[in-house]
Amino acid sequence: MSLKYQTGVRFNHHLGPQETLSFMGEGVGAALFAIALFTDQPLLAGPGILFVIGAVFALLGHLGNPQRAWRAITRIGTSWVSRGTLFISIFIGVATLSLVAGYLGMTALQQPLAVAALVVAVPVMGYAGMLLRSMRAVRLWRGPFVPLAFVAHSLATALILAWALIPLLGGAAAWLQPAAMVALVASALLSVLHLLRAERSEGVRASFERLFSGDLRTGFLVGGCVCGIVVPLVVTAVLSAFAGGIVMVLMLAVALCRLYGDFAYRNAVVIAGAYEPVMPDWPMRSSTPPAAPVACSTAAH
Repeated sequence: MSLKYQTGVRFNHHLGPQETLSFMGEGVGAALFAIALFTDQPLLAGPGILFVIGAVFALLGHLGNPQRAWRAITRIGTSWVSRGTLFISIFIGVATLSLVAGYLGMTALQQPLAVAALVVAVPVMGYAGMLLRSMRAVRLWRGPFVPLAFVAHSLATALILAWALIPLLGGAAAWLQPAAMVALVASALLSVLHLLRAERSEGVRASFERLFSGDLRTGFLVGGCVCGIVVPLVVTAVLSAFAGGIVMVLMLAVALCRLYGDFAYRNAVVIAGAYEPVMPDWPMRSSTPPAAPVACSTAAH
């Protein structure tokens, strides 16, 4: 499909799979760290931090001059890029310190650091959606449901990963299975609400065309919906019918399926974004029209 549409619409070509990996790594890593605290499984916290660090490197690899990346933090008051950079930097630092303190047996220091990292994990999970929402020229990304859907997808992926990995670590957390199913359903509902409540414009219609009948159809419907939602939800629901080693194989397969589906959904939403001319919001109040020029009025008579 052409990268141009009617009435000056241009599809996003600045954000792509590399940025999607960064968005996904930040959200899933922060959520996985939080789950590690609630399940008392510190071995899950390490992968959570590594997810976020990997997201940072994925984004740095996209920058034209990574040495100047520190400048991203200089506009905290106006830019979600700056806010996200600050949140992610604080999270990595505090979460790493809490993990080190825990391994060293410094419980008095580890607990407040872990709580601080948990607090910062919330804006890290919401950062990607808020960044997209702040780009006002892309109407597909406007509204509250993009940030909410991205957070729900991060939680669903992290819960599925924790559910699959904890038995390998010798632990157990029975609440992870129903929690993962609830998160999957919530992420699906919020994604549907995002599409239903999206503004109706030429750009959004062009985005929908790519998502449902164009070049992004396979990634969005098969990857994001089937692999990301339907397969994990069905297998998680019927897993109790299996026994033995096949259970572990299915759990790991579901985790990999969910990781791919999460990426496919976000990538489709990111690539489908279409820039439209932003028109100023003129005030609707009545105003007195300017008086006609004297010469014109005289000529009319």
